[in-house]
Amino acid sequence: MKRILGVLLSMILILSFAACGSDSKGSGDSSLTIKEGTLMVGMEIGYPPMEYLDADGVTPIGFDVEVAYALGEKLGLEVELVDTAWDGIFSSLDSNRYDCIISSVSINESRQQNYNLTNPYVANKIVIVTMRDSGITSPDDLAGLRVATQTETTADEYVRELQNGGLEIGDYFVYDQVIQCFDELLLGRIDAVVVDSVVATYYIGSDSDKIEVVWESSETEPLGICLKKGNDELTALIEEAIDTLYADGTIGALAEKHFGSNLSEGVR
Repeated sequence: MKRILGVLLSMILILSFAACGSDSKGSGDSSLTIKEGTLMVGMEIGYPPMEYLDADGVTPIGFDVEVAYALGEKLGLEVELVDTAWDGIFSSLDSNRYDCIISSVSINESRQQNYNLTNPYVANKIVIVTMRDSGITSPDDLAGLRVATQTETTADEYVRELQNGGLEIGDYFVYDQVIQCFDELLLGRIDAVVVDSVVATYYIGSDSDKIEVVWESSETEPLGICLKKGNDELTALIEEAIDTLYADGTIGALAEKHFGSNLSEGVR
């Protein structure tokens, strides 16, 4: 009986040490990212100048794209971009399709309650874009008119707040992609587009003789990088890397390149 008990005790000890060794190895090999060695980044690659496809129709380019790659370099990680429609971009983060969202995510109270958001890396404003000489100069002038935004953006939230506050907009249209809003404006099917200032600058571009920004919000709307709530360790590493990119002038240079001015100045 003693011998049997001794054998059993030895087996228990061996299994215990094996289990401890297994836990230690798993902890040492674990990765902060979903795919080890790779930062997977969700973005809607159809939102110029932030993220869109080059003329070849294949290569992603834009401000957020370059920020993502610069961030990956600082972190010592490869970067994999995951193209995701905006109306599903947060739910896809929740379901672990990628580690973070770098896609013009405005920092607001609701998102801060539900996600980890870094400090801002660039500033933004909500603007109204119309055809030239439209006579529209403020949100109040949208009463009775046809207005468009991209669905589930902060511009969309802003228009709905105007409506909830009593502004009677004639017809309100929300589109899956922001380019649809500008197409409708140029075709005369709507009167105004409510959109991010960083995007308005791009779309006005060669059509500056036809369309213009007629109003912008007085407060800036800073943009941050979004991670799952509780993913604090990776958030801290990304925050530190952004600080470095901000301090060494990388973010400022990218802003000048894509927006024509340093929209990151003063956000950190």
